Amino acid sequence: MFRLLFKTLDIENTYTINSFIYILSKLPILKDLITNDIYKSKIIKGFIGVFVRLFILARAIFLKFMYYFLIFFITYKMFFSTMVSSFLHIYFVLTILGMFINNKLLNTNKKKYFSLLLFNMDATEYFRANIFYNIITNTILNTACITIFVYYFLACPTYLHCIMLIIFTLCARLIGEMMNIMFYRKYHYIWYTNNSLYFTVLVICIGSCFLPFLKLFIPLKAMYIITLLSTIMGMISLVYLLKIKDYRLIYKKLNMVTNAMDSKNEKDYLRQAMVDVREKDKIINNKKIKNKHGYDMFNTIFFERHKEILVRSARKYAFISFIVYGILSVLIIKDINYNQKIRYFLQNQLSWFVIIMFFINRGAIITQAMFFNCDHAMLQYNFYREPKTIVSLFKKRLITIAKVNLLPAFVIGIGNVVLLVLSSEYSWMIYITTFLYIILLSIFFSIHYLVLYYLLQPFNKNLEVKRASYSFATLITYMISYWLTNIVIHSLTLTIIVIIFVILYTIIALYLVKKVSPKTFKLK
Repeated sequence: MFRLLFKTLDIENTYTINSFIYILSKLPILKDLITNDIYKSKIIKGFIGVFVRLFILARAIFLKFMYYFLIFFITYKMFFSTMVSSFLHIYFVLTILGMFINNKLLNTNKKKYFSLLLFNMDATEYFRANIFYNIITNTILNTACITIFVYYFLACPTYLHCIMLIIFTLCARLIGEMMNIMFYRKYHYIWYTNNSLYFTVLVICIGSCFLPFLKLFIPLKAMYIITLLSTIMGMISLVYLLKIKDYRLIYKKLNMVTNAMDSKNEKDYLRQAMVDVREKDKIINNKKIKNKHGYDMFNTIFFERHKEILVRSARKYAFISFIVYGILSVLIIKDINYNQKIRYFLQNQLSWFVIIMFFINRGAIITQAMFFNCDHAMLQYNFYREPKTIVSLFKKRLITIAKVNLLPAFVIGIGNVVLLVLSSEYSWMIYITTFLYIILLSIFFSIHYLVLYYLLQPFNKNLEVKRASYSFATLITYMISYWLTNIVIHSLTLTIIVIIFVILYTIIALYLVKKVSPKTFKLK
């Protein structure tokens, strides 16, 4: 069994090494230096192999460490007086969430595709080997991180807390894998592709992480009881998983060739959602297109047909924002100490909302939908890349994208005003500037993502990003957004700055779209 596992890891390493060499060969600097003969060189491939293995190991350690660090950082910043109880509570809740959304055994990837379908390995043995490999690696990493953060940083009085968390984390993973496979066998799809079910579980678990605000925690005795029960269920789950004989059949159904060549099957579900236009959405209300002509009608028909897809995530963020502001409102009413903190934050640290709006804005998803469902076909025609056509459609799309993004923005803007009112802040100027600031940020990111799409157009027909400049621009946007969180400035001054910036950015964006995009807005 383990010999087979080592063989699959060797296949994955070989594929990764060859992919890395191929990427290097496409770089302009190394284009003429790297030839096909390099694939035969054992020395070079061995050197790259060592680098790849070290990188994979470092990435796994880093991601696991950052997960624990974020929980520790949140408890340190928000629940300092009850750090131990808050950390254990949040970790327990997120582990339960991971039981539902962090399943690995049914995920499709290149390693599984090569091993099971191309090299025809024993699927049952492969499946069991992966179970034990995941158990061993996760147990080692979790033990190390829990020891560091719980035993040393939180200074828990007993190591029993650490043992409890290690056992519960391991068993929760096994239970989650069993439930995921049972769900697939019954309904023939992976449960977290069901948006309603997935969203409900996500909201409940994330909302439960805020219970320490209300001085509510999962009791320590309850944690021990849950761990004991999960240990029993974990052993039952392990037995169930080891008895699975039809893994090859399950995997074949999940893993079509086109899906397998993508590193994450979530991409496939996203693409399917983009093209899954329901029958009722194909019928456009005549009032929507009345008196519309040309590209205005073209844009209206597209967004009306895909409205449910494009607005869905905006509604979710709006709902989550509503819940968060509801919780904060209750905290202000019940505890007067929160008044001054929240009032100061909303008056002087609104720059934090730059990073918040960066993540909430749906511009990136909408541009992907536009390309996948419309532009990848239309870009084959030259008239679609004429400056007048591009600018006209850009303006229409900008208005529509802004409308979608304004849904959660309005909830956040109004929520900020409500918090200011509850925190005894009576200034209409502060109310207006705080609300206007959020709306302007929403408009800016709507423009920004659409501009990046037209100027860089990074996608190929399979919706894969093929321009590093697009990823780099997105990374720079994130870094600047994060850097701005350190700025302390009055909301009135900040709003004035943002108004000027958004106006200038819009003017520059329209100019660049008109002059540059006819050359860059094309198929990859």
